[in-house]
Amino acid sequence: MITLFDDLSDLALIEIFSYLSCADALWSFSNLNSRLITLLTERGFYRHVNLSSTGKKRFAAIFSILRLNEIQSLVIDRCTSPLQLRRWPHLPHLTTLRLQGVRNFREVFKLIRKHGNTLIHLTVESSSYFNAGGMTREVAYPIWNSYEFLERTVCRLPTLQSLDLGMETSFDLHGWPFKMIQAPLTYLKISLGRTHLLIDIFSTKPLSSTLQQLHIKISDFCGDMYFSLRDKDFLPRMESLHTFTFVKSLKWHSSEEWTLVNVLTASKVMPVLRRMNFSIVIDINDLNQMNHSALFDDDRHIDVHYVFMISDNREHFEVNQYVPHGSLSHSRKIVSATFISECWTLDSTIKNHDEIYLDKPRNRQHLFYTLPWIFDEFFQLCLPDRYISQLQVFTSPSPVNTVAPSRLRKLNISNNFPSLAISFPHIISSNQMAELHLSRCDRQTSVNLPTFDYLIITDSLDSLNSCFFSRNIRSIQITLNHEHLHLARNDWNDLPTLSTLPFLKSLRILLYGINIPPNDTICQIIAETASTISDFCFCFRRKNHQNRRNFDGAHTKQSLFIEQLRNNILALPLNEKPQIVVEKDGYGLIVWF
Repeated sequence: MITLFDDLSDLALIEIFSYLSCADALWSFSNLNSRLITLLTERGFYRHVNLSSTGKKRFAAIFSILRLNEIQSLVIDRCTSPLQLRRWPHLPHLTTLRLQGVRNFREVFKLIRKHGNTLIHLTVESSSYFNAGGMTREVAYPIWNSYEFLERTVCRLPTLQSLDLGMETSFDLHGWPFKMIQAPLTYLKISLGRTHLLIDIFSTKPLSSTLQQLHIKISDFCGDMYFSLRDKDFLPRMESLHTFTFVKSLKWHSSEEWTLVNVLTASKVMPVLRRMNFSIVIDINDLNQMNHSALFDDDRHIDVHYVFMISDNREHFEVNQYVPHGSLSHSRKIVSATFISECWTLDSTIKNHDEIYLDKPRNRQHLFYTLPWIFDEFFQLCLPDRYISQLQVFTSPSPVNTVAPSRLRKLNISNNFPSLAISFPHIISSNQMAELHLSRCDRQTSVNLPTFDYLIITDSLDSLNSCFFSRNIRSIQITLNHEHLHLARNDWNDLPTLSTLPFLKSLRILLYGINIPPNDTICQIIAETASTISDFCFCFRRKNHQNRRNFDGAHTKQSLFIEQLRNNILALPLNEKPQIVVEKDGYGLIVWF
């Protein structure tokens, strides 16, 4: 018996749709018959649009059949060419806009401004990886930072209720520009460069009345917690705030961390708090105070999730007896680890300018966290993983029989050392992982993550030909720093291996402080590899610590390479001419195939 496609039931077709992206569903079924169009409409494919990963030609074809007056939500993710932003007109009923991997904040601002009177939910996520942060001879990128973007945007969104700027510390806010805003925000997620900005947010009208969820990450080595506590008796009452997240790196310790968390979550400041997530470093005195904190035992019945680290030479059992196992109303299973950190010296061959390496005496560290792991990343500890020895892991007895899945989505591997997250129970869930960072890895790395979609490679070009990458990879970011070139072969001939990744749609390459561009052969390899995907970026940049004189002297060579790369791409036998935009100062280009 032969079954025709038209004989399939509506439920069967809906099941097929569930496996397809918005772009694939519209591309495949929107022009076949009225029944399929009706089903696509009922399932929301015309209202909730996501054309990420589409090439220029396919985007134009799908765009022509969209019902612009019906679009309510639009997603543009990190696999999307930045040039797609310019193609979207005013959408009269757009209420939700989600942008990830943002490169050009001016283009984002133009798109947001078109929808100022309708937007209710706005997500704008970026980082130094995506916005090609750094300097050229005349320009500092990104041209707008997060402060300038926020200052220009929020005042134009009177109906905005939800603002999500992500928690990337390289996209942190160095100031809070408002005393009052018109938007009745109920949800805010943001990374802050200073702790006192959190107090400024609390004091902004009308947020003390409207804000229901606040998720904050504090940048590394922020030293103003003491000053943030000076006005603790004058903190506004957050009348509606029921969920609060306070995330701070475990790489450094301020003596006021626990005190600040305890003061902010007091009932007179957050009277209706129901959920608290925090990540901090404490000492044994803080642990004693934590045991008597209202956060764990008052009548608000707060569901507390935490991860904290203690540097203390006592044995694990001496510290563990003081650790709270959740609140009175929400018991939590606790996992802990004790490890010894050895004394080490500075090693210029592996020093990363984004990290601080210090001589430390041999001492014992303790890590405690509640289950499930509630954060999207595993925080680097106070020292690199390779300097940790004698690791012991403990799981506490608990009346909780089942543990919800971990929310970890990002994993970092550096210097060929597997992340410590692999050693701890209930942190890595392979079907949840989305992003893998490889830093200074030059050989096969032992990691089995079949589902991650995004790969960020820093000074690890050799890993392209040695790691068993997920076949699901959709986006790759490659960053090379001049000071680390001597650590590996950095063989560009490995780049064509990317063509074996069937879902790869985006490739972005950043070269920092590299004054001698790749040669003609490599330029052709890069051009041919780029043509197999839809979104491609290539840029030269300089960081603050890198020699400006040498970089300025290399300008002619770099601009000539960018021009050569552009010409090589245009000379390829492609079915459709790509759109290419070269930066005004000639240090980079963007291509949409």
